[in-house]
Amino acid sequence: MANRLQYKFNKDAKVGTECKCASCETTFIKTNYQQAFCKSKRGTICKDAYWNQVDPKKRNNTTRISPASQRWLDKQAEHREHYNDYDDDPSWDAHKDSF
Repeated sequence: MANRLQYKFNKDAKVGTECKCASCETTFIKTNYQQAFCKSKRGTICKDAYWNQVDPKKRNNTTRISPASQRWLDKQAEHREHYNDYDDDPSWDAHKDSF
């Protein structure tokens, strides 16, 4: 289970402080002012695991698409729809059928 107090401690700690990962409880030395999770596992496994457990809405989300990503996808769909509607007069490419 995600440990909110440990996460807060890690975020508030100074660089060089010994911290415990809020996700896997591995001890690490904070090397960056933004760091709150260990780097002992590949990629962002601990960070992702923490944020997927800290909020029940995320835990039950099966799509895993953030609201910002969904807005971007919707905007891209609008652009595609808009630019594909310019073919009101197909006569300009009628020559393609003559070959």
